[in-house]
Amino acid sequence: MGRIALTGTASLLGGRLLRRLAETKGPDRLLVVDVAPPPAALAVRHRAVDLTAPAADQRLLDVLREEQVESVLHFAFFTSPRRDTVHTHELESIGTLAVLAAAAAAGVGRVVMRSFTAVYGARGQNPAFLTEDRPLQPDPATAWARDKLEAEQHAASFSRRYPDLKVAVLRFAPLIGPGVHTFYTRILDRRVVPLLMGYDPLVQMLHPDDALGAAEAAVDRPVAGPFNVVPLRPIPLLTALHLAGKIPLPVPHPLAYPAVDLMWAAGVGEAPGRFCDYVRFPFVADGERARRELGFSARHASRDALLAYIGYRHPQARARAAEAPA
Repeated sequence: MGRIALTGTASLLGGRLLRRLAETKGPDRLLVVDVAPPPAALAVRHRAVDLTAPAADQRLLDVLREEQVESVLHFAFFTSPRRDTVHTHELESIGTLAVLAAAAAAGVGRVVMRSFTAVYGARGQNPAFLTEDRPLQPDPATAWARDKLEAEQHAASFSRRYPDLKVAVLRFAPLIGPGVHTFYTRILDRRVVPLLMGYDPLVQMLHPDDALGAAEAAVDRPVAGPFNVVPLRPIPLLTALHLAGKIPLPVPHPLAYPAVDLMWAAGVGEAPGRFCDYVRFPFVADGERARRELGFSARHASRDALLAYIGYRHPQARARAAEAPA
């Protein structure tokens, strides 16, 4: 039985998946392929590979062959936008290309790759629930989403060229819950939260335990293609802010985009201006395919995930939010 290699184990989800697999599969079957080593207490093998380095694909190919890897779990993606867009592109787009090329050349049977429902793009004409066959149309000016779109395009290309390589892409809704630190949670940590005047889209908030459950389900199942990993029920954005005890500050959308861009350029914003689309328009995904083919069903609704995060970061507000009608 071959090894399972993991990238991106320094992230919250990647680290939790590593710990869970160490319990269920045993540390001897696991291999961390990353710049950062795993916790020593896990006693998991580690091979240092920088996916942004030149010839990373050859280095990774050698590692996969030497370690007799049968599956790769590729989770090396940033959950928040970064100002160093060149490095991000090298890691997420070019790095994914290296992972897929090495996996195909080494005869690896499966790749499970992390992605995000944000790759659909937030648009006013989006249907109520986006299915996996919907075209991926994020704003091309949003580098954070564009790099993830390119990673998915690489995955689709390799799936066509190498039919024996099963590539499963897990499109996670935004994570909210204990331990999560992203630009979404940093915005929620503010007392006053700007909101686009006249817009109140449905949003999905995925509990990290549900994200972990979906990743575990994908490890052993011979499935391929994209899968939306989403919570039980979405929640209106304004309702979420009220539950979190925040004060919404309505801002006209023509002013919001340049103002957010200025804050981002000044180093005090959480995201570039085009991210306003994601609080203006819906990008709610349908989870039926994951239920049918992965056997995965979320246990938490968006409200549950939000309340879990409030209890983790703002326990004084948790009791007030829990008393609010569902």
